Amino acid sequence: MVKDVIKIACLLLITAVCHAQTISFRTEKGWKLDHSLLALSAQSGVNIAFNPADADNIAVPARSFDKQSIESIVSTLLNGTGLAYRLQGNRLVVYKSATAAPSRIIPPSMPAATSRSIISGRIMAEDGTALPSASIRLRELNQFFTTDHNGNFTIILSNAGSFTLEISYVGYQQQTRRIEQLTSDTILPTVFLKEVSLRLKDIAVTATRTFEGSSNSSLMITREMIEQTPALSLNDLLNQIPNRAITAPSLQHVQNINLRASFAPTTDNRGAYQLNNAFGIAIIMDGNNITNNMNMQSYNPGYRGMTNSFITSPQSFGLSGADGDNNYSGDYTFGGTDLRQIPPDNIESIEVIAGVASAKYGDLTDGAIIIERQAGISKGYFRTQLRDAATTASFSKGFRLSEKAGVMNGSFNYVNSYFDSREKLKAYERMNGNIIWTNYFGKNNRLKNTTIVDYGRNLDGIKRDPDDPASSKTRFDSWNLSLSDKVTYRVNGRFVKNITANVRYSAGHQYSYREWQVNNAYVLYTTATTTGIHEGTYAPGIYTAQAIVDGRPVTLNSSLDLANEFRTGRINHFLTIGANYNWGRNKGLGQVSDPSVPRIGAYVNTTSVSKSMGERYYDYTRVVPQRDLGFYAEDVFKTPIAHRDLHVRAGARLDIQNGKISGSPRINTNYEINRNLRVGLAYGLAYKSPGLAMRYPGPSFTEIPLLNAYNGKEAESAALIYVYRYDPTNKNLKPSRSQTIELSSQYHKNGWNISGNLYGKWNTNGISTQTQYEKVELPMYSATYVEGSKPIIRQDSTKPFQMATNVFKNILKSSNYGAELIIATPKIRAIETSFTLATGINRTLSRTTVNTWAQRPTSAANTIPDYALSGLFPPSKEYTTYCNGRVTSVTHIPKISLIIQFTAECTLISKTYTEARSGIPVAYMTNAYDIVYIDKFDKDDPRYGYLYLPETDRTSNRAPNPLMNFHMSVGKEIRKRFKFAFNVYNVFNYQPYYITPSNTYEFPNSSPTFGAELSVKI
Repeated sequence: MVKDVIKIACLLLITAVCHAQTISFRTEKGWKLDHSLLALSAQSGVNIAFNPADADNIAVPARSFDKQSIESIVSTLLNGTGLAYRLQGNRLVVYKSATAAPSRIIPPSMPAATSRSIISGRIMAEDGTALPSASIRLRELNQFFTTDHNGNFTIILSNAGSFTLEISYVGYQQQTRRIEQLTSDTILPTVFLKEVSLRLKDIAVTATRTFEGSSNSSLMITREMIEQTPALSLNDLLNQIPNRAITAPSLQHVQNINLRASFAPTTDNRGAYQLNNAFGIAIIMDGNNITNNMNMQSYNPGYRGMTNSFITSPQSFGLSGADGDNNYSGDYTFGGTDLRQIPPDNIESIEVIAGVASAKYGDLTDGAIIIERQAGISKGYFRTQLRDAATTASFSKGFRLSEKAGVMNGSFNYVNSYFDSREKLKAYERMNGNIIWTNYFGKNNRLKNTTIVDYGRNLDGIKRDPDDPASSKTRFDSWNLSLSDKVTYRVNGRFVKNITANVRYSAGHQYSYREWQVNNAYVLYTTATTTGIHEGTYAPGIYTAQAIVDGRPVTLNSSLDLANEFRTGRINHFLTIGANYNWGRNKGLGQVSDPSVPRIGAYVNTTSVSKSMGERYYDYTRVVPQRDLGFYAEDVFKTPIAHRDLHVRAGARLDIQNGKISGSPRINTNYEINRNLRVGLAYGLAYKSPGLAMRYPGPSFTEIPLLNAYNGKEAESAALIYVYRYDPTNKNLKPSRSQTIELSSQYHKNGWNISGNLYGKWNTNGISTQTQYEKVELPMYSATYVEGSKPIIRQDSTKPFQMATNVFKNILKSSNYGAELIIATPKIRAIETSFTLATGINRTLSRTTVNTWAQRPTSAANTIPDYALSGLFPPSKEYTTYCNGRVTSVTHIPKISLIIQFTAECTLISKTYTEARSGIPVAYMTNAYDIVYIDKFDKDDPRYGYLYLPETDRTSNRAPNPLMNFHMSVGKEIRKRFKFAFNVYNVFNYQPYYITPSNTYEFPNSSPTFGAELSVKI
């Protein structure tokens, strides 16, 4: 009864307003009916609802209305259009007059069907400008729709209950609209979006988890957060991830990310487990996988293994001397995409999935980072930053070309960064530009096309120190050009509603270079490429040595998705079926080598009879292209259980990678215990294809001088060199595999946002190199010099040698267990401040699946034949625990457009321990290269006892805990156009230290770093 009274009251009120209110209103030349009705609604305050498809093509003549009622103006505007109006609830509804009381409004392209419902509306800016390509997300089913070039949208669904729409647009604050009961005719009032500004009462600055993403573990980073974060690359934006230490913006190291794993720290962050985790994280940008599979920038890993095969700078550099970055490398082969290459300024949103990803995403094992960039009409946005040794500038703008030509968005970014601005020896320079063009075609704009062109160039390296003649020059340069096209066609058929095709072609050039001066007496070399004994050649020993790896990766990614929406009983299903095909190769010159001028470490030994690495030219164009194929199906639905909704995203993938077939079931579910609390459960399998550098590392060579009779005259000298060639065959290399299970919960009420996650992740078939040995018996020669001719050569004896080769195998496993917690408080109005706690703990057991050969230092050079040269240790088991937490306070005063952020960070635990059994060898190799197995280990045995690895050598990462750090930033906006910001990392210059077992001092916290920013919206 009360509800009826309220409805009648609302009807009387709107009737009275329409009749009694008189306004002056004017339509301009060229206006359409939809624009006129929206302008009238905005000016009068009366909610006028209509189907955009009925009004967007009806021209309205220019005329003036002087102090007329709303009814009169609407009647005049609709005269002769075939449309009429009526009062419905608290709004004025325009409908087709051919039906007196239409139960719904049917778009021209939609065949009549009583089981279908339509949601329609329009998205506009505050000033009345239509917003094309705005995103409308159906939260409960996690389905996306977009507006056409006039800002109109239409969503066709089966009859269902309540829904929530999330409406977003580049540079504007997201809004939500709740539809309590979906009817056959649901016409939404026009949605006016507000531009992101510090003037807004509520803005999000810290990332939170939400079940509304594509995974229970989704962490959402919005444009509001990005604009308030000082960042030089994507890596800086990911400081929002819980249980991750905050690092100051810098571009002086390769930036790979690890998710839900903790490993013993390495000096270069290139441990085998670290590389595997980073390699298994997919970077999805605008729907395309930015893969690192075709990267082959390394020396041949057959000699020194996967983690030691990078081109590196040979010494420390600059005024900091030994504190500099010794053995720096800008290559990132075998790991993930270098996040330095992705600028942050044109990113609209980021979704970080650390758990079970949607079945749509393949070729991953450890999560996904999904990036959407700005695409739509937007103000010009200029941003510049000044940091300790870095300068960056960027500009982006989106504009409408014309009503028929669509919308274009362009951006440009430049950054120049130094390791030390005083001497500027090591520098990193990045230039990026992209153009995104969006347009609609066909009847009712059913076909949407988005074309993206990207260009990026990265210059990274170390110059020769003019004060050090023995210094070298190192370069790691690259450029990349890509073209992608995404077509979405709205079919609205019985079995298929939408078809989406996506194609991306990318071509790049990677150039790794190291140069230094060599001053030896002479060089002994051979160009032989077959196993056997070959004559050696002599060359001058004073020259400029060069190490060059030239890679030119080319990739072609394509995908096709078919989406349908249907009902089974009372359940609405969104079913997507799709396939993807990834092709790639490397067209580079490869590992460029000239044996007559070898680099250091790759020449025949001229002072002793010992083996050394040999290098030969390896042409990457001869490598077989990589072809991976995948299929998936995924259903998103919700079903009532005990009067509460259970939300389900269930799917499966079938992948063919390196000739291996794998299946990946995945499911994310969450249950609404009440309106404020949800709990979730997720499970999934995932597989990551091995990259080209793992599949085809190329032949490796080992060289041993059996004779070196050199008297300074090449005509009277002779040399015999044994060449050992090993050709790896890795076609049996399996894709890496992960299995994840996750429990999650989220609580939202009165501004409180609390989320917790418990997870277990098991990685198997991780890829690394294993050393294989082969014993060979070789003849030894001597020579008698003959003046004026070659010496006389004779065989004196034989000698055993050990040939060692590193081969890629699936030998890594890890088990990861952890918990994450994020608590966000509502703003305390009295102090205009909110707080966020983000913390987590992870424990990783990483282990190999095979025994490992290793050498131990010994004080005596024992030459007894049965003395242990090296030991065979059991599979290592390494336990690493890491726990980090931070509390962030955000003081936001909208009246003066001021924001202050302060973060207190604490590393509670950071420890690594290796199981004792891993330090006891099970066998040893003698000086005669014979293998002897140990039945019962005796650490006092004079032959092998020194191989015992004591506990002090097995425990690492002894940093004191807890370890605190503090960061602060201040931002001030002027007239919604200008923004000034200042930030400091380690604001209190807190520098605790500890002493390592080697008696050196370690300072975990970096020195304070400062940054200033100016941004302008034009």
